[in-house]
Amino acid sequence: MPPRTDPPRWAWWVGGIAIPLVGIVATVIFSNGSGRDPVSAPAPAPAVGSPRSEPSARSSPDHASAESESPTPTPDASASPGASASSGPELTAPAGYAQATRTMWGLAPAPCNQHEQQLVDLDDGMSRVEPSGMGEDNGASKDPRGAELLYWPGSCNDQNNYLLRALPNTRVGLLQADMPKSFESCKAASRTGFGALGLFDSYDRGKRGFVEGAALCSVTDQGAVSMALIEHIDDGSDEASVSGTLYVWPKSS
Repeated sequence: MPPRTDPPRWAWWVGGIAIPLVGIVATVIFSNGSGRDPVSAPAPAPAVGSPRSEPSARSSPDHASAESESPTPTPDASASPGASASSGPELTAPAGYAQATRTMWGLAPAPCNQHEQQLVDLDDGMSRVEPSGMGEDNGASKDPRGAELLYWPGSCNDQNNYLLRALPNTRVGLLQADMPKSFESCKAASRTGFGALGLFDSYDRGKRGFVEGAALCSVTDQGAVSMALIEHIDDGSDEASVSGTLYVWPKSS
């Protein structure tokens, strides 16, 4: 009797367990690999300079061109000295004259106790008050002592009656507000004369050009050229008061 070739019984038992186990493992592997829906991974950030990256506004050629063509800021002219519309006078001293000196001058009505009048010397801006006398002596000065201007009342019995005038034998004139303020223009204006002016009358002042920004000019008894700027007129009382800067070009010694 030939020997039996059938596998032993335990082999069938092992195979019955192993085959289903292999199927289960294969199913798990398959479901893990392709059976579930894929989750899209975030796309990596484009590298700097990548063709896909959008050009930024800073790196745009048009923007760079606009930056390069932007105008260069210019200094503010109003910050520089002397650039304002109301620039100061030209103080250049011509041959034969010294550099201009600077002081203050002014007019103020005196009390009407003894018909007082004010005299102003345009060589230095000094003023004094003295009695004007009575009758025909009103508005006259027996001893001007170098003064060029006289501020006097026609009659102290009336209100608003003080008048300003140049003293006799003096060279005084009015330099209009729109004229250049310089040695030459002031010397020329001094030849025009200055008659009596009622400072209480703002209309008369405006018509004559006696306004803020104008100047009284004189060639004084000492040969100096003086420019009395009218910088402030005060109408706060019955009579006007005037003040300003006085520039004087003295004759060279």
